[in-house]
Amino acid sequence: MIITIAVIFVLLATFLLIIFNMYSDYVARREQDSRLIAAKARNIIAECEELLLNQAQVVFSKTLVLVLHYRIIRALKKRAIDPKNREEVKERIANEEKLIAEIKTNYKEANAFKTPDNDIMALTQLRTIRRLRAILKSELSSGIPLNPNLINKEDRRLYILVLKVNISNLIQKVFEMKRLKQLGTCKQLIEKGLGVIKASGVKDGWLTEKEDLLSNLLNGLTEEKKEKPQEEADANGQGLANKDDLDEIFGDKKKW
Repeated sequence: MIITIAVIFVLLATFLLIIFNMYSDYVARREQDSRLIAAKARNIIAECEELLLNQAQVVFSKTLVLVLHYRIIRALKKRAIDPKNREEVKERIANEEKLIAEIKTNYKEANAFKTPDNDIMALTQLRTIRRLRAILKSELSSGIPLNPNLINKEDRRLYILVLKVNISNLIQKVFEMKRLKQLGTCKQLIEKGLGVIKASGVKDGWLTEKEDLLSNLLNGLTEEKKEKPQEEADANGQGLANKDDLDEIFGDKKKW
C-alpha cells in the first residue's frame, strides 16, 4: 500500500514537473515574442520619425505624411502589450491623433520637384523613395484608415518622382559629357533618357519639357557631326591651297 502511494506520488510529481516546465517554456516564449514585437515596433517608429524629419530630400504629400503617422500609431499599439509601456504609449497615441487631425486640416502640399545636385543626392532621394513605396504597400495591406485610392495615387506620384530623379541626373551627365567633348557617350545618354521617358508612358509637364530638351540636344549633336566632316574637308582643302601658295613663292624658280 505504501509502495503504491509512493508510486502515485512520484507519478504525480513528475506530471506536475512536466506541466511546470511546459508553462515556464510558454511564459519564456511569450516574453521573447513580446520583446521581438516591441523591438520591431520601436524600429518602425524610429524609421517613420526619421523620414518625417528629413522631408527636405523628397516632397511629401498630405497622404504620405498621414500614412507615416498612422503607421506610428499602429506600432505604438503593439508596444502597449508590455504593461510597463502602457501609460507612456497611451499618451503618445493621443499626441499622434492630435497631429493627424492638424495635418488633415492645415497641411499645405508643395508640388515642386527638388532636382538633385549630384549623384550622391540623387542616390539618397531614390533610396528614400524606395523606402516610402515599401511603407505604402505595407500599410495598404494592413487596413490603414485611408482611402486605398489615395495611397495608390501616392505610390504613382513616387514612381514618377523616381523617373524625374533619374532623368535629372542623366541630363547633368549629358551636359558634362558634352563639355568634355565625349559626343559618343553624350549621344548614348540622350537616347537612353528619351527611351526611358517614352517607355514610361507618363504624361507630365516636367518630363515633357525634359524630353524636348533631350530631343533638341540630340538634333544638335547630329548637326554637329554632319558639319564636322565638312569642316575637316574645308580645313584640308585650305591646307593644300596654302601649300601650293608656299610652293609657288618659295619653290624652285622655273627657267624660262
